[in-house]
Amino acid sequence: MKTPGLRAYTLLALQGAVWGSSFQAIKYALEGFGPISVAAGRIFIAAVVLLVYALMQGDRLPRAASTWLNLIAIGFFNCALPFFLIPWGEQSLDSGRAAIFMATGPLIAILLAHFSTNNETITRYKAAGFMLGFIGVLWVIGFDTFSSGVGDLLPQLAIIVAATSYVISGAMVKRMQGISSAMLSAGVLMGGSLVTVPASLWLENPLAQTGSNIGPPDSAIMALVYLGLIPTAAAFFVRFYLIRQYGYTFVSQVGYLVPVFSVLFGVLLLDEVLSPSMVIGLVLILGGILLSRRVSKRHHRLP
Repeated sequence: MKTPGLRAYTLLALQGAVWGSSFQAIKYALEGFGPISVAAGRIFIAAVVLLVYALMQGDRLPRAASTWLNLIAIGFFNCALPFFLIPWGEQSLDSGRAAIFMATGPLIAILLAHFSTNNETITRYKAAGFMLGFIGVLWVIGFDTFSSGVGDLLPQLAIIVAATSYVISGAMVKRMQGISSAMLSAGVLMGGSLVTVPASLWLENPLAQTGSNIGPPDSAIMALVYLGLIPTAAAFFVRFYLIRQYGYTFVSQVGYLVPVFSVLFGVLLLDEVLSPSMVIGLVLILGGILLSRRVSKRHHRLP
């Protein structure tokens, strides 16, 4: 793995800003489309764009069935599942609050790495960071939510499951070899389209709505196109490139940036209220992530 420099951190910051803006774009897209159609639309648009780009670069579609099975699996966890769960949750959540829950990804990665690898066990710093972040999540959810019924809790849990899905896909991407970043991005999105497009046509039938006299508003269509071109196509290409060049640990730092940008955009673009509980929760979650990345002196002395 390469050592990250100014270029790598610049790409990471841009990715954080773009992904942060996607939560507001989802709000606009939901004004004209259902959550599955939002997921299917952005994935399909991005898949077409990146496939054309990869072919223009001289890449070829993979031929091995095992490669396509892996791409479909990554597409499910990296695109289909989270891209459905986030809009579904945002139907009743502010965009900034949803982004804060997505910041739990690095904390979830601590648990998954502990149980799935031999060299990333939970240290005292990781355990303390996880507990601090967990308290932050509870603070954002609000303790009153637990007494008001499952209905208020499910949208927030859906966003946390989406964050978990991203972590799983990040681990899977590292195992993909012999395929360029452009074709990998296109293949993953094509795999996600195979899941979401049929589900959208069957459950929500957006084509019938688009062809009717009362179709989705222009703002919803523009938001969906934006989601497909920028936060999905462009950002995913950058994501897979950075994972391969600098490792998933470096890329996971985008979790610091996404909620900050999203909360800011939510206040500026959607007049969302930044409550004290959101600020406290965000600080606790980000503080937990920072604490979990500390390495003990004893660990540094090991050969």
